[in-house]
Amino acid sequence: MPVEITLEMYAEKPVVMPFFTGHVARGLLLHFIKLVDPATSGLLHELDVSKPYSVTPLRFKSTSRNENGYVLDPQFSCKVGFRFLKDEYSTYLLSFFAKQNFALIFDTTFQIASMNINCKSYADLEKEAQAVDGLTLDFRTPTYFANLNSDYHWMFPDPVKVFCSLMRCWNKFSDEHHFSKEEYVAYKDWLQKNVGVSRYELQTRLSVMRKKKATGFIGTITYELGDKENPYNKITCMLAKYAEYANKGGNKTAAYGQTKLVMESIPLKHER
Repeated sequence: MPVEITLEMYAEKPVVMPFFTGHVARGLLLHFIKLVDPATSGLLHELDVSKPYSVTPLRFKSTSRNENGYVLDPQFSCKVGFRFLKDEYSTYLLSFFAKQNFALIFDTTFQIASMNINCKSYADLEKEAQAVDGLTLDFRTPTYFANLNSDYHWMFPDPVKVFCSLMRCWNKFSDEHHFSKEEYVAYKDWLQKNVGVSRYELQTRLSVMRKKKATGFIGTITYELGDKENPYNKITCMLAKYAEYANKGGNKTAAYGQTKLVMESIPLKHER
């Protein structure tokens, strides 16, 4: 069952945060789990393996900025989210906070003021999906997709790339219905024929994580969906909601590809 845990914290003093804090959030999560079960933390840190979690960047107000980042204002809360595609991993985080109500980020102690837990079973995601004429996704953090046989990333949320990758993620972590190889191929063909882009407002954004840099797109895109009688229409809506837990594209464990389903809409008809 997908689970999202959001923490609200207060710092004991001002601290300089990097311009992009996705890797900070990931390090925080893995540290929490390591203190409960080092083996599980190591498993989640393995390279080149699809991970059952994603994170959000730290969200906070700043008093100023310098060459190293933003100076966090300790008068206001700092929030961070951890998403798990298998609920068993969320129990490690809950076990940690049952014993400790603070976190250390760099050299600064953060007191945890509250915790919010949101979950939705795979069965409920499937059951609640409705056939729609269109939907809008908001890519809130830089997002990019792998581009086979190329040194360059794919920098546009093409519907086939977006929803096929979500279906593969669903298949890997769902404890309910799984799609067969034949269904996957048929769904890809359906997307190519029945889903198009009717509007978008996107821009590129460069994010720096220590010595690494990566560029991705952010912003909103509206997809027009046809063939409402076909089950793949509902499946597309289901996967769009699932994206809120899974993140999208590359480096999602460092807060890339954070996605929100902002509306199920009737988009402007594209020209044919």
